[in-house]
Amino acid sequence: MKNIFKQVVPLTFCLLLLCSCSASKLFSTWESETAGQFNTAKVLVIGVAKDETKRRIYEDTFTDSLVAMEVGAVASYTASQKSIEPTEEHLREVIKKSGCDSVLITHMVGASEKDFYQPNSVIVGSNSVGSSGLYGYYPFIYRSVYSGGSYISTTKVVLETILYDVITEKRVWSARSESIDPVMTRKYYQQLIDLFLSDLKNKKIL
Repeated sequence: MKNIFKQVVPLTFCLLLLCSCSASKLFSTWESETAGQFNTAKVLVIGVAKDETKRRIYEDTFTDSLVAMEVGAVASYTASQKSIEPTEEHLREVIKKSGCDSVLITHMVGASEKDFYQPNSVIVGSNSVGSSGLYGYYPFIYRSVYSGGSYISTTKVVLETILYDVITEKRVWSARSESIDPVMTRKYYQQLIDLFLSDLKNKKIL
């Protein structure tokens, strides 16, 4: 029986490890046919969010990352005291003031929660457990099933980021990201931004 229990890993522990990573990924990207010919000297970074503090942290993190790549960048909140009003006139005014030739806009598409039932433990090496014999296997899986688990909730956050050319006013590149249980800190934003920048560099847009 000791060998049986060595095959058991508390799944709640695994889930805590997964959640602490706040894993993010890009699940869709797009670029225009002429994206490879696009050259930008200065990017206006716009984060669209109700939380002003989080918006500023995101914009600062993105601009710092671009500057580190020797690409000019301006956080929108530095060019507009308040969030940019949703009018062409105000947007043009902020773009002109920033002196940027491209605009990168990020917003949350949605957030969804999912609950699932989690037993207290899970059998990892089911074959080895089963080979322990009838009278060892049955009591073990019985306790696993009837041990009384819990419901765990996870949150999936989807963001969309689009890069526009100021002169043509057309989209050059876009991407959607997915994060599980993210904590909206600078560290999370940096990991996410690194994914965006990696894709932009791979497509030779930056």
